[in-house]
Amino acid sequence: MKKTIAAALTLVALASGATFAQGVYSRPFDNRPVPAQGPQYNNDQYQDELKIDRIDAIVGLSRRQEKQLRKIENNYDQLMARSRMTPDGYRQLQLRKRQDVLAVLTSAQRDRLFAAQQPNRNYNRPTPYGRRG
Repeated sequence: MKKTIAAALTLVALASGATFAQGVYSRPFDNRPVPAQGPQYNNDQYQDELKIDRIDAIVGLSRRQEKQLRKIENNYDQLMARSRMTPDGYRQLQLRKRQDVLAVLTSAQRDRLFAAQQPNRNYNRPTPYGRRG
């Protein structure tokens, strides 16, 4: 009789413990989306694509030049991810990256890129709101 009562109490204790136990969540607690399986296409890669597309729209890159620019972007992204830099080191790395990108372009393409980067201001035109407007 004692064994039956002990077994019944154990069964009740285990059943009630399982009932009150918290269930397993299938999603993270803060409702972030579940990470996708496979290659990640993060915001940095998207920004790089936009930059290369913008340069392509301005200067008209060839396929070979696009591949070289993507390779340069990937190399510098890996360098920045692997090392911790000071702001001055980061600035120097950005300068080297810009020089490498410009080395891929022809002289005519560089001229078109520089012309597109210059602000289109006409200093002889009067402003409608006066000097400070």
